[in-house]
Amino acid sequence: MDFADSYLGGLRALVGHRPLLAVGVSVLIEQDGTFLLLRRSDTGAWGLPGGSMELGESLIDAVHREVREETNAILNAVQVFGISSDPAVEGHTYPNGDTIQNVAVLVHAGLEPGEIRSNDHEALEFRFAAAADIDPAGFVKTEYPTFAHWRRFTQTRQFQFV
Repeated sequence: MDFADSYLGGLRALVGHRPLLAVGVSVLIEQDGTFLLLRRSDTGAWGLPGGSMELGESLIDAVHREVREETNAILNAVQVFGISSDPAVEGHTYPNGDTIQNVAVLVHAGLEPGEIRSNDHEALEFRFAAAADIDPAGFVKTEYPTFAHWRRFTQTRQFQFV
């Protein structure tokens, strides 16, 4: 879906660069102890599949749609493990000056066999990496803490509400 046609794109047309609250998803796709990462086409930073929920869509629908658009992946074993809404983490300014504060549903999932490729041109390339091997300086600021939240969840089995 083109941004201009999305719910947030419609809001942006009305409010300009004013900060917006958005509900979205951030998805850790794990395979053999590594996570699927994508290099964003807008900033060049590495990040996770995910994005904003659309009107008329459930959160689980948003998970599957965003992952399919950005990576062509089909998920299995989808598990919600937390919600992140800390403005210090979830506040983001896009290259065009738009600002947003996310309420991100944190999701872990497995991967069905298939070709990984971008269906919406938001990703330039893909790679799998262990969390310990990811450089936070080259990663999307709002998404990097997701690895620590997942680690805490796996250690405590407590839903992460941050």
